[in-house]
Parts: sequence; structure tokens; C-alpha cells
Amino acid sequence: MSDGKLFGKCKSQELRVELDQAKKKSKPQPKVKIVLKKAISNMILHNNELAHLLPDVISLMAIDDFEIRALSSQFIAHYAPLDRDKAKGALKFYERFGDDLNANIRALAVRTVSSINLPEFISLGLPMAKRLLHDNSPHVRTSAAFAAARLYQHDNERTMKHGLIEDLNELLYDENEVVVANALAALNSITESDKSLQLTIDKNHSLSLAKSLSSANECRRVYLLHALMSFVPQESNDALTLIELVLPCLVHDNSAVVLNAIKVIVYLCNYVEGPEVAVPGLAKRIGSSLVSLLSKPPEIQFLVLRNVILLLLGKRYMLDVDVEQFFWKFDDPIYVRDTKLEIIYLLADEQNVGVVFRELEEYATEIDANMARKAIRAFGNLAIKLEVTAQQSVDTLIDLLADGIPHIVQESIVVLKNVFRKYPGRFDYAIQPAIKNYEITEEKDAKVSVCWIVGQYAEQIPDAHKILSYLVDSFSESALEVQYVLLTAVVKYYLKFPTSGEALLIKVLKLATEVSDNPDVRDRGFFYWRMITSPNNGGSDGEFQKRTKEIVIDTEPLISSENENIDPSILEELELNIGTLVSVYLKSVEHTPSSTKTSAIESSA
Repeated sequence: MSDGKLFGKCKSQELRVELDQAKKKSKPQPKVKIVLKKAISNMILHNNELAHLLPDVISLMAIDDFEIRALSSQFIAHYAPLDRDKAKGALKFYERFGDDLNANIRALAVRTVSSINLPEFISLGLPMAKRLLHDNSPHVRTSAAFAAARLYQHDNERTMKHGLIEDLNELLYDENEVVVANALAALNSITESDKSLQLTIDKNHSLSLAKSLSSANECRRVYLLHALMSFVPQESNDALTLIELVLPCLVHDNSAVVLNAIKVIVYLCNYVEGPEVAVPGLAKRIGSSLVSLLSKPPEIQFLVLRNVILLLLGKRYMLDVDVEQFFWKFDDPIYVRDTKLEIIYLLADEQNVGVVFRELEEYATEIDANMARKAIRAFGNLAIKLEVTAQQSVDTLIDLLADGIPHIVQESIVVLKNVFRKYPGRFDYAIQPAIKNYEITEEKDAKVSVCWIVGQYAEQIPDAHKILSYLVDSFSESALEVQYVLLTAVVKYYLKFPTSGEALLIKVLKLATEVSDNPDVRDRGFFYWRMITSPNNGGSDGEFQKRTKEIVIDTEPLISSENENIDPSILEELELNIGTLVSVYLKSVEHTPSSTKTSAIESSA
């Protein structure tokens, strides 16, 4: 029977009849296996009604067939918590199987018993796991190691009392590399779930684990690499030796192996002075390994790109990549493009700014409005980050404004406002193009930028009164942020042009204090009203509103580029979690939906 035909809702009575018919045959095994596979498929379909079949399935454990016992155990492990009394019937079988001559049966017994979170099964599983952790068969020892981890999740106190953690530690020195790797996985599971426990290994053990990397399969390499994070080098030579042993993992095809290898290398480099010099070509090798993973599916690409950002922020000297390697591809999903744009910004410098600008100009005309906005924002960020790019950025933004496309115009206005603040007086020629299309600004940020520009540079804008009047007409319908900035802009205009601005000022203040029902807007309106009408705000020499001007028309503080730095303590924690969900969020473990335990770099003794 094909596997597809096995997936269909069944009733316990129907399967019981099929089992009874199978038992009447001289060789019931084939038919019994089919029935059990149907039952397993119903587990996947969440058919809990089949829990009534527990006694029938338990009785099948008497058949001397490993596949039947394995399928039956899978069924029992799933449904036992639903019917505790009926599940007890399986205990006698597993108690006997724990001493069976067949290693596969012993492994099956300890694996199943430890998977059932019921007191009777835990009581049987604890001594069984302790005994089988010292079994002659590597397969059984491996199964017992994972059983110990599961039992710890069920009842950590009893697991500790039975000494299973100590026995697991002994397995780290097992002669079989597979057993060692899986013991590490089990211990890692336990230590990650318990903040009071910490996995630690010594120098000799770490070297042994690192040397076994070359012969380990993918899963075991990940376990081994993760375990190396528990070693604290006492000398830089210890760290360098391990780095040399881990470096071959950078060319592995499996992304988990590569990312974990990078995590270990970055961790060990904390114990080496000048690692980029001590290990020639390290940055190039790490960069090449990460770029090679960009041929993987988009989800893997996104994870890799987020970790590239992490390295650029914290260990820039350990990553040698070219900005062209992160340019968009036609089939990149939005989240990959967005992340690549962040990397392009971080990698941009005076040497590659020309090619970066050419690429960003193409992005700015993207059909996708959101991505076009992000590209335009990148122009402004680069202008603030690199002064040498400011002129080219402004010229490009003026060209984009000329196209008259609403979302491009609005984003360009926002960006130009920041450029004006960064370089006051240097790009005044761009003021008029920036507010030329004020009538099509509908978004909050764009309106805020227009209001600020007109208020700040009213004397350079012939149509300043007209623009402010247009904006004041829609004052009540505007967002709160727009109302705040518009109030200030009108006050600035009045202070610069008292005659033409008085009527406009009275209008906007009445709207703020008499029409608006927002207490913050009203307070701000009254604040300006009192300030302007106060006789004490005039200058001693009769200058109009001298003190008001000093307060309102003050030099804006210069802005700097977006903060590219992360708090060092958080950055240290992130670097210890390369390749995990923490590295995607670029936030501390406690602020991410992750089961990872908070990590920190320990100092050498």
C-alpha cells in the first residue's frame, strides 16, 4: 500500500477489526504493519479517538518483529498521556526490553519510556537510562543520552538525584565520536533549559572534539562546534589552534555548519590579539563562506545577511567582502532586498561610493514603492554618513523630484530635510525644488518636512505664505505631528514677516486653542500665544519679539548619521549567538522569542 493511501481518518473500531483479521493469518506481520501505519498517520491528523486502541497496540509488542515494536512504541508514546491506566500495560514489555540482547530493542525501550511524561514511565526510565548510558553498544548509549535529556525536562530533580548528568559528562570522553557528539547535544539541551547549569570543557577535550570535526557528519559537526563555545582558552595559542581546526568547516555546503563555524571563530578571536594578523586571510575566508551561502533559498539568505550586518557592526575587520556582492537580484524577495540595502549602506565608503550611487539610482525607480522609498532614504543616509557624497546625493534627489511621482517626491522631501539640517546653508539651492510639489504631499512625514523647511527658510521661499496658508486650511484634519510642526512654522514665519504673517498666525492659533480637542495641541497653541503677546519678549532696543526669536528661531542641532553601533554588552551576546534567531533580531536574548540562554565571554584565568 502506498504511503498516500494511509492518510485518511479512521475509527478505532475499524482498525481493531483489521487487527483481529490480521492476527488470524499465519503471517500477520505485513497486515499488522499496515494497520499501525494507518494509526500513525491518524496521529499526524490529530485523531485522538484512536487512544481507545492502546490495549490492542500494546498487545502487539509480543510479536517478535522490530518494525512492529517500533511503530507500536511510537503509537504508545503519543497516546499514553491520554489514557494513563491503559498505558501502564506497556511497562512490563519495556522493562523486559531494557535488558534485551538486541541493541536496537534496548535503544527503543529507553527512547520510548523517556518520551512519556507519566510518573510510572519516569520511574522506569531513570534507572534504565542510567544503566544503558554504560551499555556496550554505541547506539544504545546515544539513545540513553537523549533519554536523559528528556527525563530532565520531565523531572529535573529526580534526574539529578540519579546522577544522570554526571553520567552524561562521562560520555564526553567516550571512545565513539558519535556518542560524544550526541552526549554534547543532550547536555546542551539540558544546560540551555536550566540557567543554573553550564557546560564546560577543558583544553584536551576541546582539541579532541575539534579534530573529530573532519570525520563527523553535518549534525554532529553542529553539535561539536556548539560545544567548543564552552571552552575558555587560557592562552592565545590555544585559541589559534582551535581556529585552524575549525577553518575547514567554512567551506562546508551546509549553512548550519558554516554559521556555527563562524560563531566559534568569532568567539575564539576574543582571546587572540590581532586575529586578522595572526590568521592570514581570515577575513577573506569568512567573507567568501558567507557570500557562498547567498545561493541558498531566500530564508537562508536572509539569515546569512542578518549575520553579515552583525559582523559589520561588531567585527568589521573579520569580514572582507565587496559591496557588489550584495546588489539586488531580479528574483530577490522584499525582505532579502531590504536587508541587502542595509549592508550596502554599511559597506559604502569613499572608494566604492560611485558604484553604490549608480545602483541606488536604479533602486529608486523600482516599481515597488516601498523599496523605492528605502533606496531614496539610503541617498540621504549616505549624504549624512559620508560628506563626500552629499553633493551627488542632493543632485540625484533633485532629479527624482522632477519626475513628480508622488511616493518618490514625498520620500525625497523627507531626505532633503535631513540633509539641510546636516549641512546648513550649503544646499540652499535645493530648497525650492524640495517644496515645489507641496500640494501632492499627503503622508505625515512628508508634510512635517515641508512645514519645517518652509518655516526654517521662509525668507528664501517666495511662496512661503501661500504654502503655509494651504497647509493651515487642512490643520484640523492633519496628523498631530503635522499640527505641532505647522504651529511652529507659522510662528517662525510671523517672526520673520510680522505684517503678512499676523493674520495667518491668529488663524492657526485659534484652530489650535479653540477648535482642537487635543490637550497637547491646545497647550502648545496657548504657549505660543502667551509668548508672542508678552510685553517682556521684546528687545531692550525695541527689536520686535527678540526673546521669542531666540527661543523659536534657534539654530537646529546638527544631526549625525544613523547610529551604526550596538551597545557593546549586547553586541558581545549577539556574536555568541551567530546563526540563531537572536542574530536575526539583533537584540538581546531576553528581548527575542528565543529559547537561547543569555551568553557572555568569560575571561581567561
